Parts: sequence; structure tokens; C-alpha cells
Amino acid sequence: MAFTALIMVIWMDYLVTDIKDITSKRRLVYINYEPAFGLYAGELIAYDISIDKVIPQNEYDEIIKVLTKRATLRGVNLIKDKDYTEYELRQKLLKSHYPTEAVDSAIIYAINNKFIDDRRYAFNYVSFKAENKSRKYIENRLKIKGINVSLIETACEEYYCDNDNAEIIQIEKHIKKKLSGKNVSELTYEEKQKIYSYLYRKGYTFDGINKAFNEFLDNIDN
Repeated sequence: MAFTALIMVIWMDYLVTDIKDITSKRRLVYINYEPAFGLYAGELIAYDISIDKVIPQNEYDEIIKVLTKRATLRGVNLIKDKDYTEYELRQKLLKSHYPTEAVDSAIIYAINNKFIDDRRYAFNYVSFKAENKSRKYIENRLKIKGINVSLIETACEEYYCDNDNAEIIQIEKHIKKKLSGKNVSELTYEEKQKIYSYLYRKGYTFDGINKAFNEFLDNIDN
């Protein structure tokens, strides 16, 4: 009973179960067999952290405090170079081995100071990409970036409501390039199907592709 109780006490505390190299200077500390946080080699010495040692609560809190400041600064520096969604910044910080608590605080700081704003990101992304990319492509990319689906829909609807012919113009450019000087009416069935497949893979709808082809034919007739 006493041995079991001791194990439970250790497990509830912060038992260092492994330490692995991240770089020549940084180490990944495992707490209770799970990756917990990255520290510099000198910090391991300063905090007297080694395998099979238990980190006291007050020391653990101090480490989290230090890493929170570090994660926040890292987040700010990342945003200086490019715009991030909340999801992207979170993943970037987690991959740098900052603990979840530190990352959460860094994200809140970035949001409160308007360094990241998923709504702003979504609207800017749609506006920038819609000139050359299909709506489907844009929607899929924003989903990958962790943007909320309803926000993606709102951003797209606002843009395409004012630019309802944007995709048709893009498709026509693609068709013109694929024609290589031919008229649409001169295409064989197989050639036309290849162009259809090419455009569909780029995310354009069959309705949009048909409309673009028909406009080409109308221009020829006129």
C-alpha cells in the first residue's frame, strides 16, 4: 500500500522520465512519460533537472512562467515576418516545444493585441487569391489553415457577391492558354475533355467551365 501510494504521489507531481536533444543547445523534457517542454541545456542545470527527479510545483510554475514569456516573444517575432491564423501560430509554437499553457497565453496575447485575427486573415486571403485561384481551392486552403467554416463562407460570399464573374474570367484565361491559338469550335471531344479535367482539378465547377466555354463560342458566333 505504501509503495502504491508513493507511486501515485510521484505521478501526480512532475516526474522527469526522459530528456532528449532538440538541438545542440536545447533539450526536450518528458514529464510522466509525455513531452512537456523544451529548455536550454544550461537551464536544466540551473533547475537541477535530470531523469527520475521530481520537479517541485513552485519550480514547475517558474519554468512555465519563463516559457510563457519566451513563447509570447517568439509568437510576436513570427508575426513580424508573415501573417498567421490562430491555428497556424499555435502549431508553430507547439512544434517549437513550448508547453500548452505557455502557447495558450501567447495566443491570447496575440489576439488581444490584434497581431492575429482569423476574420481579417480570411477576408484578406480571399481578396488576394480570388484573382487567380478557384473558390474551392481558397475554401480548402483556409480550412487547412484552421479558419472556421462559417467564417470562410462569409468571407467568400462577400467577395463573390461583388465579383460574381471572377471565376469565369479565370477559367477563360486558362482555356485561352490551353487553346494555343485554336478556336473552341475546332477542339475534338478528347481535347475538350482534357481541358475540362484540367480545370476541374483546379477546383472550378462544371457549371462555371460550361459557362466559360459557351462565352467563347458566343464570341466566335458574334
